[in-house]
Amino acid sequence: MSQPLNPMKGFIEIEVRDREGRVIQKGRHEMRSFTNNFLKILEGFFNAYGNYPPGYDARPATKTTVVAPDGTSKDAWIEAYFYYAYGVNTYTYSGGVAMATRAGAGVDSYGIVVGSGTAPFNLNDRALATKIAHGTGAGQLSYDPVSLDDLGLDTSVSPPVYRLRLVRGFKNLTSSPITITEVGVFARNYWKHYASVFVDVMFLIARDVLPSSYTVPAGGSATVAVVIEVVMG
Repeated sequence: MSQPLNPMKGFIEIEVRDREGRVIQKGRHEMRSFTNNFLKILEGFFNAYGNYPPGYDARPATKTTVVAPDGTSKDAWIEAYFYYAYGVNTYTYSGGVAMATRAGAGVDSYGIVVGSGTAPFNLNDRALATKIAHGTGAGQLSYDPVSLDDLGLDTSVSPPVYRLRLVRGFKNLTSSPITITEVGVFARNYWKHYASVFVDVMFLIARDVLPSSYTVPAGGSATVAVVIEVVMG
């Protein structure tokens, strides 16, 4: 049996509602937008050791290099290590996250982020062309928390498809409409070294310029979802 040409796909789903909660615009667009940062972090995962010899005080960690929104190259750590204080009945743990996307409310530095730019996608993109910031001022949207839905295996289609969905809501609390033309996914690489933070890097892993714009009216809202589909057969 031949394998499918595209065993994994991504889609952006957008729904816009007016201040009364009525759906006024809706769309679904295939993603073509994973950036070089995504490939680099994936390389880092594949390069991770996975196991260590016992007895080391400080065990090696694995890192890769990504480009931050300001254009600077940053170390992104994939795994950390334990440290044990010999002779003392205590130990401290150094750990964190390699590619977090579940940002909290009001956080527009990672997770799903929207913008109003139209510059074409480039593999080396590191930021949105024009980010719409979190807030209630002119041209801003209020960012809800990001959630991840495991939609499971859909056997109603052949071959079956497994789906994951990253979702974020946005509210327009201003007095003017705000138009969304691009969607990005930023990840956070965060590691705490004993009592202090030694890595906290945000980096763009996907950016799509939408084929049609979505205008959120004053008092309205938008829900943006990034859906990953994997063909299971």
